[in-house]
Amino acid sequence: MVSCMPSKAKLQLHSDLNEIRKKGKLTVLFENSSLSYFEYRGKKMGFEYEILDSFSKHIGLPLEVKVISDSKEFSSYLNDGEGDLIAANLAVSLSQKEVFNYSVPYYFTHQVLIQRESQEPILEPLDLNNKTVHVRENSAFSKRLHCLQEEIGDHIKVKSIKNDPITEDLIEMVANNQIDYTVAHENLARISKELHPNLNIKISLSFKQKIAFGLRNSSPQLKKKLDEFLTKYCSSEEFKELKKRYFDYLTEIPNEVILIKRGQLSPFDAIFKKEAAKYGWDWRFLAAVAFKESRFNPNARGFGGAYGLMQFMPNTGPKYGVVPGSSPETQIAGGMKLINKIYTSWTDIPDKDQRLKFTLASYNAGKGHIDDAQRLAAEYGLNPNIWDGNVAVMVQKLGVPEYYRSPIVRCGAYRGHAFSYVNSVFAKYKQWCGN
Repeated sequence: MVSCMPSKAKLQLHSDLNEIRKKGKLTVLFENSSLSYFEYRGKKMGFEYEILDSFSKHIGLPLEVKVISDSKEFSSYLNDGEGDLIAANLAVSLSQKEVFNYSVPYYFTHQVLIQRESQEPILEPLDLNNKTVHVRENSAFSKRLHCLQEEIGDHIKVKSIKNDPITEDLIEMVANNQIDYTVAHENLARISKELHPNLNIKISLSFKQKIAFGLRNSSPQLKKKLDEFLTKYCSSEEFKELKKRYFDYLTEIPNEVILIKRGQLSPFDAIFKKEAAKYGWDWRFLAAVAFKESRFNPNARGFGGAYGLMQFMPNTGPKYGVVPGSSPETQIAGGMKLINKIYTSWTDIPDKDQRLKFTLASYNAGKGHIDDAQRLAAEYGLNPNIWDGNVAVMVQKLGVPEYYRSPIVRCGAYRGHAFSYVNSVFAKYKQWCGN
């Protein structure tokens, strides 16, 4: 059990860059969120993770990830020497500077209200009078709402929720009609709206704020090195591309019209048939995946840098011979090879249709999250070898803190759409088969 009180011995051992180098690794305390750190399709991701991964390579140290579930533990873990940096989309706060220091800011964003499009809209902050807004206790959002009360001269009911759900969890609760309002930084709100189109994120509640990493006050060498790196990195092409992959990828999707001849499913039917035949697959299954992933657009771009007909991730595509700009033949061949590999990994699933659904879920979410859902299904008395009504239920629960913080969950929270993805692709496949 980690102590909440700083240990002098640990502080001396882990206090600054020279000691960190002796330790042989840079340990970062991450929040499990789309902006901080998460796993997607087998890849470690997160806007902050990718920045700090570049920094760790810059200073020649491997990056160790520690995911912290309780936001109140970040400062104690940092000052106990359990981590060297905090990466939790931190807004710079003067009141926190006695507890820990901040790097130079790497991003500037403002707070926005999260509400549903179907609600009677809040059009300006004044409309929040007597409304209940759920945010994390003692967070930057809580402080902003209390200040906003004074500014508008009306009462806002600021509430928190048991188990300390992170902002992304609260956004999900708004989208699912469990609460009416929350507050988030605009950069996270943009990502969340892509997952939940029913959200309204238009109302700004603050001026721009500095977003930075947290460090111990006893780490001036590390701060100097990180600040120097960030100052140069944030003006680099690499950082511009990183922002595009997380926040602006929608504007990068080419607006192309894919023409399909009468009697065809796609312009690439012949390629689908050829590649599927190599593995004994029904080509319509492969085509259904490509339709869902890209609408048959070989130049499509997606979240996190996913690309092409089959939406390969940058770390996965090259393993299957697929890079941005590869021919449709190469993209489809790589996609078929990956789908077949995933399918053969589910040998314990006896029913063919169920096994196809596990394959689709793994292709969409990454096998690690589906393994987690399987373990949860067994834990809660459901059948771990049946997708429908069993593992599918637990995939949906992986966005709930009570479930994703379970010790049997190894890949953390999953807030994607594997459930609807499986339903959509499988239904399209069956439709094309005439079933």
